[in-house]
Amino acid sequence: MDVKGKVALVTGGASGLGEAVALALRDAGARVVVLDRQLAALTDIESIPCDITDGAALSAIVTDIVDRHGPIAILANMAGIGGIGPIATPAGPGDVAAFRQVIDVNLIGAVAVTAHVAHAMIANAPDGADGERGIILNACSIASFEGQEGMGAYSASKAALAALTLIWARDLSRHAIRCVGIAPGFFATPMTAHMPTALVDELIDGMEFPRRAGTAKEFADAAMFLIRSPMINAEVLRLDGGARPPARTRWTAAA
Repeated sequence: MDVKGKVALVTGGASGLGEAVALALRDAGARVVVLDRQLAALTDIESIPCDITDGAALSAIVTDIVDRHGPIAILANMAGIGGIGPIATPAGPGDVAAFRQVIDVNLIGAVAVTAHVAHAMIANAPDGADGERGIILNACSIASFEGQEGMGAYSASKAALAALTLIWARDLSRHAIRCVGIAPGFFATPMTAHMPTALVDELIDGMEFPRRAGTAKEFADAAMFLIRSPMINAEVLRLDGGARPPARTRWTAAA
């Protein structure tokens, strides 16, 4: 896909990996709109405050974007929150409300946005030699495949997004819409900025090469590659320096 002139919607685009994807799309000539709970102060990018778990609001927002900017050709599902907690301890059951919140934002929010945007994409005019109408990019995680101790909610949400990448590609292929995903490992983002140094060191030590945190630009470069490559469909790209996380870390809060 040639992104120049295309309308791109990026959820969670006010910071971190989402911001990097929004900036890369803008720099490539796309007309970018960001949905986030906080306003994004990004030049030449429209920012709309939005709770993506609010289905009614999403419907109106997507309709408004199409009316004002034209057909949405690119959707990047980047919004997400973290969460750590075991399913149970000797003191009692795990925090089911906290588990549900992570699922609501990371999974149900992405499902709701995709449902509304994909519906709008189906009406797009075919573009290019293949007649492509759009592409959906899911931000998955290596926790989609190898979640660590205490990462039940986060891993469940990201594993579901990885599985849905294939299913949505199949659902939408008849309409010439692709769906792809990226599963990053440890990346330097605002979400990981407050992690203890000992834990960060252990995560990096578990990588093959390079042994360092990934950068937001590297994630955005991978996203642009997938968006521009029509033969890549229904695929989740691992972006992790060869990391395969252990079941549990040696780091503890008391370390």
